[in-house]
Amino acid sequence: MLSRGDCVVYGNHGLCEVKDILVPSFLERGNETLYYSMVSSIDTKGVLYVPVDGAEAKMRDAIDADEAEELIDEIDELEVYDIPQGKKAEAVIVEVIKRNKAPEMMCLVKSLRKIKATRAAEGKKFASMDEKYLGIAEKLLYSEMAYSMESKLDAVKERVTSELSQLTLA
Repeated sequence: MLSRGDCVVYGNHGLCEVKDILVPSFLERGNETLYYSMVSSIDTKGVLYVPVDGAEAKMRDAIDADEAEELIDEIDELEVYDIPQGKKAEAVIVEVIKRNKAPEMMCLVKSLRKIKATRAAEGKKFASMDEKYLGIAEKLLYSEMAYSMESKLDAVKERVTSELSQLTLA
């Protein structure tokens, strides 16, 4: 069972801090089900209520600083996903985001940034759907990495994009 102040990655909500463990007031009388009250680092205005029973299956520990550093240091060796064009791309991208595993998310960010750079080099626009999912993937990944590395999200983003910009498009 988690404790107040613990930080975990909860599905595609990203890095979340457990604020409280309680029986929420919205439950029917007599229902004494315990819930985690959590706040996502991505959406700090909203509160997530997650039943304690079964919650562990949907949560994972955040990567540690060494894993985060390794993801950045070995970015050139990471796989580039073969993302189809158009509507078919969404299913592939959403599946990776749903799993929200840091190495896969880094591969997705690398893949989408490569597509973006290729399109720019061809004088074409980057699809708005791809831009949307790139933003989501970066927020989820960089917030977890920033927490692990005790750094700022913008600093992590700058470092990753700098590393990616040094890779060739081929």
